[in-house]
Order: sequence, then C-alpha cells, then structure tokens
Amino acid sequence: MTEPLLSIRGIEKRFGGLVALAGVSMDVPAGLVYGLIGPNGSGKTTLFNIVSGFMRQDAGTVTFDGRDIGRASPHKVARLGLCRTFQATACPTRMTVMENMLLAPQDQLGEGFVNLITRPHRVRSQEKAYRERARELLAIVNLAGKADEYAGSLSGGQKKLLALAQILMADPKLILLDEPVAGVNPVLAEEIAGVIRRLSGEGRNFLIVEHNMHFIRSTCDRISVLDAGRVIAEGEPADVLGREDVLRAYLAGPATRPAA
Repeated sequence: MTEPLLSIRGIEKRFGGLVALAGVSMDVPAGLVYGLIGPNGSGKTTLFNIVSGFMRQDAGTVTFDGRDIGRASPHKVARLGLCRTFQATACPTRMTVMENMLLAPQDQLGEGFVNLITRPHRVRSQEKAYRERARELLAIVNLAGKADEYAGSLSGGQKKLLALAQILMADPKLILLDEPVAGVNPVLAEEIAGVIRRLSGEGRNFLIVEHNMHFIRSTCDRISVLDAGRVIAEGEPADVLGREDVLRAYLAGPATRPAA
C-alpha cells in the first residue's frame, strides 16, 4: 500500500481550557485535491498552522513525504516541499507582480555579495531562468498581462492567484491553500478552481481549507470534516456533504455542539 504524502496522527492542541484539536488523524494521498472543511471554530486553521510549522501541537505526529515534521520550523517545512498560502495575502503592493514573483525562489545567488563579484555570469543566468519561469507560471494563473503592474492594483482574487504562483516558484510537493476563494467574486472563484484543477492534472497536490461548498464540490477529490476539534467524516464530497452529522455540525452553533 502506498504511503500517504501527508499523514496526521492524534494531533491535540489546547489553548488554556479550550480544546482546539482533540486527537485529529487524517491522511492526504498524493495525486489528489484534498479538502478540509468544518464550521467556524472547528480547528481547521489551527491544524493548518501545526502542519506548516507555525504552531506546535501538544501531542501527536505529522509526517510529510516520509519525514517527521511535527516540530520543524516553517522555513524547514517549506524547504521539504510543503508550502502554504494564508487567508490574507501579504504581497508587497508597491512592487510589480513580476518583482513579487522573483522574491519567491530560495537560495538566489544574487543575494550574496561575493557571488556578485566572483560569479556574475552565473548570477545573471539564474536570474534569467527565474524570470522565464515566473512568466510561465503567471500565464498558468492567468496573470501574464499583469506582470509589470503593481501588485496593489490586483483584485483580491488576483492576489490569491499571485500567491499561488509564488508558491509554484518553489516547486513544492504539497500546496496548502487557506480559503483561496474567500471574498472572491463567483467568476474569479471559478477561475481559481480551474487553475487548481489544471495544476492537479499536471501532478500538483493540494490540501485546501475553504467554506465555499460549491468550490469544494467542484474542485476536491476527497474531503475531511472537522467539528469541535475532531474528524467526523471523510470521503468524496458528494457522499460526505449530504450526511446528517455533517449537516448538523454546520447548522449547530459552537455553543450547542458537544464539548470536545
């Protein structure tokens, strides 16, 4: 049996007396667009933060591509090939879209003063390659015509596409998207969904947190549902979203759901 790309086992997290995650376990196989859904306060963002290294769990393990990353820093997690976006994009608005793209690659030779003096040809060659790659990726996310515009002039949805393109500059094995269509108009949301489906068809792997159920149905191959810090259902969207316990979780407020 093939090992999952991402394996989460028994993750627990408390904030004082509040139980945010109560023994969460789930597997994200390679080759899928995987969704993580649940009502507000269910623990989705906390789990995302733990998986990406921005928060430490109290118990449990996170294994990515065969390596234990449960205590790794965000920087190390990203270097291993697991990269994420955030709900609020933070691209420098007074830099162009292309300049934002060129901020993304790690270990750029031009960042070292010695390389600028002793290896100028290699620096220029690398910069040219990165610029060509950036143009290819901007075309994939439908932003090729915006390359020379300020990032601050982009719409909210276009900024999310830019954040995805920046991640692709690192050639990650798994991309975590945190609410990629939140606050985005329906037309651009469908464009984002189309980009994700295209990238998935080319072999990219995704784990997505999102509240938009139409997006989840049309984009995800498999989903897990969190409620009160526990996984209550998992499977294909068409099967899971019609379950009574899932509907009940969304209809019940935090105060009426059972305590974890």
